[in-house]
Amino acid sequence: MRGVDLRNNTEPVTKENGSHSTHLFTREAQARIMQHHASLTGRPFFLYLAYQAVHYPLEAPQRYVERCAYIKRTTSQLYCAMMAAFDEGRGDVVEQLKAAGMWDNTILVFTTDNGGTDQGGGNNWPLRGNYATVWEGGVRGIGFVLGPGIDKPFTYNGLVHASVWLPMEHSS
Repeated sequence: MRGVDLRNNTEPVTKENGSHSTHLFTREAQARIMQHHASLTGRPFFLYLAYQAVHYPLEAPQRYVERCAYIKRTTSQLYCAMMAAFDEGRGDVVEQLKAAGMWDNTILVFTTDNGGTDQGGGNNWPLRGNYATVWEGGVRGIGFVLGPGIDKPFTYNGLVHASVWLPMEHSS
């Protein structure tokens, strides 16, 4: 039995075999930005972009793997390559927002859902544990908020829950 595990809303995506999901998601985000920009509505725009990187299976286009060739451990090399593809995609989305004249009114929130797994190339040091454990290496993750309207960058080392983003964004 075979199924389609990638959908665009309710429609199965069947014509993207061989595409890396990071590239596919980036292209779709860029298209949505341009579609909103072209509508000239002046209405707020919300984009939730949940990349699959970095996640199992560890796969990346060869050009990113080659960039990370200096890393000898295969899983760490692939992890690096997936991060490079993700970082490029995130940068492309920001550039699209700038090209559409939307960046000056944007708040970008980046977060993760859990710590990395050492079997999958991740490294949570100096935290103990990793993905699927109750130690800090499994439950702590990084995040940042970025945008032209954020005047005073700072680091917060306390606990933050995903439900806090909305009040933070409304106060910006």
